[in-house]
Amino acid sequence: MGHFLEDFRSGEEGPGRDPPKASARPRTPSSGGGLELLCREIAERARDLASRARLLGQARLGPAQEPLARLVEEDARELALLAEDAFGRCRAPPGAPQRCSLPAEVPPLAEPARPRLLVAEDDEEEREALVAALERDYEIVSVEAGEKALKVALREPPDIVLLDLHIPGMDGISVLEALRAEPGTVEVPVMFLSGRADDSTRVRALELGAADFLQKPVSTGELRARIDRTLRLTRRQTQLHALAQTDALTGLANLRAFRSRLEDEVRRAARYGTALTCVMADMDYLKPVNDEFGHAAGDRAIAAVAEVIRGELRTTDLGARYGGDEFVLLLPHTTAAEGHVLAERLCARLKATTLDAFGRQISLHASFGVAEMAGAAEPAGELVRRADDALYTAKRAGRGQVAVYFGPSRARLP
Repeated sequence: MGHFLEDFRSGEEGPGRDPPKASARPRTPSSGGGLELLCREIAERARDLASRARLLGQARLGPAQEPLARLVEEDARELALLAEDAFGRCRAPPGAPQRCSLPAEVPPLAEPARPRLLVAEDDEEEREALVAALERDYEIVSVEAGEKALKVALREPPDIVLLDLHIPGMDGISVLEALRAEPGTVEVPVMFLSGRADDSTRVRALELGAADFLQKPVSTGELRARIDRTLRLTRRQTQLHALAQTDALTGLANLRAFRSRLEDEVRRAARYGTALTCVMADMDYLKPVNDEFGHAAGDRAIAAVAEVIRGELRTTDLGARYGGDEFVLLLPHTTAAEGHVLAERLCARLKATTLDAFGRQISLHASFGVAEMAGAAEPAGELVRRADDALYTAKRAGRGQVAVYFGPSRARLP
């Protein structure tokens, strides 16, 4: 193992292996390229590290070193992706929420919370052995039955579940199916542990979304490596999912995320008979800003409007960039009258907000349309269409106003 680590640090490969292609760049970051160059440098070095780890994994290493080499390779590739992500955010337009800056003093990092593991194992001796092996690095909750595992996971979803396949009451497959059926636990990774399982059972577990399937007995080292790998992949998937549903300029949800949430909220409101209101907003007089100061100033204005909107939303609300300089808000458990109050507050806040552009103050204005879901049989798109009708009523009335939809040809200013 010592020789393995020494080779890894020095970049020397084992006998008969071709060394990775050397890069012509210097081994220290250039001092003149700023933060963007640093992000590129990190990404390139991480890819080099991944190549070295892959070569080491292909060499004749012992059983303990091979998994380590694979994990290092995965870590390096993940680091490269994150560095490229940071590089892209550094190039975001001025005024975007994702702007990059280096603080004068970097505060100390907070101690990261330990991942929370739910261990479901009916054999008391094996359960205690798992807890003893993992409790140093993870917060462990252990149960001995399938029903208990499901109840604990639904009450407080863990970061990962270690689940015995043949557990009393609800077996492992049934627990997994129940977890996948609930919105709060649908994404929780489940790793199966089993001393006996045929191929069809393994296939069924993986088809249902199991993250891994380990045959008992399993070594502590392999178990910890697989847990850590699963947690890393889950975190990365969460990050990618969030990026895929976020508008890069404003930091609000994008149109794809809004449409998905709209369908869910309309179904929920129809099922429980609760109110649901949609607010459409469109910036006024953005074209003169673009024409006089350039599109970079226009982007800053859009981002500033998004920041005002974000500051007025509850955690249950959704704000999204609908396209260009248009925004849409989805307000569960909110009537049209309550949505009108929110829209008026946003309208007033925007009028009091200015943006500096080349020493001149740019005023921010927007028009708003409000509509409430009419009934259980209403299509999701109809709610947005009515809010859009009300928005154009506000535009025709002189802009910088709020209109509420009260029926065909009856959208009006309150």
